[in-house]
Amino acid sequence: MKNFFLSVFFLFQINVVLADIEKIKFNGKIRYFSTLVNDYGVNYDDTRPGPVLDLHFTYPINEKLTVKSFNYIINYNDATSGDETVNTHFNQKLGLVYKLGRTIFFPYGKMEHHDENPKKQIDNSHLGLVVEQYFTKDLSISFDYREELSDGVVTRSGIRHSEKFLDLQFNKKNFVKINDRPVHLKIGYAESVNLRGIKTIKFVNEITDKIELNLKYIDNMGKGPIGSNNLSQNRDYLIAEIGYKF
Repeated sequence: MKNFFLSVFFLFQINVVLADIEKIKFNGKIRYFSTLVNDYGVNYDDTRPGPVLDLHFTYPINEKLTVKSFNYIINYNDATSGDETVNTHFNQKLGLVYKLGRTIFFPYGKMEHHDENPKKQIDNSHLGLVVEQYFTKDLSISFDYREELSDGVVTRSGIRHSEKFLDLQFNKKNFVKINDRPVHLKIGYAESVNLRGIKTIKFVNEITDKIELNLKYIDNMGKGPIGSNNLSQNRDYLIAEIGYKF
């Protein structure tokens, strides 16, 4: 009889675990960039097109609280970081979403790492907070602020940069329709301390439920003693993306 109750107990625990696993929602997307530059003006390789893989996970705890994980994997070749050639960039963000009426709070931890980490130490981690205010279901404004846990990067001249980052965005879903398919609009301004400010305008065209065609314009504006006179921090880009959701 004891073995019977133990078996029932373990089966119940397994069912609970499986039920929790089934609550996890997965969203994936493969994007192909005409130029490997992301929405924040980071130039992975502006000489060629390339792929980006998005893998996102959502775990709802209750109606107001959700765990979210955002993961971006970028393939590129970077021989400019010093003693190692970097081929893959992993950008990961994990946080807790709390809904309060039309306002969303998202405290998170963020980590960027690479298949190689040269002496220049390009791997980093941040703590941040996103606050997004919805005015309608299609219209919102968001504010994102984060600080690097390692206090940013220090150049040979002793100047520290990128330890603080802020991002303001205006988001309008269903901005217009093309062939009865929605086009979404995002306008943003971001700033990385002592490096650059970034103006972005992006159109996301959902051609089908699975395929999207995006167009974005990025205006990089170098800031401070590092970025103001650095050509790579002052470039403008016009970039097309095609994405497939799975």
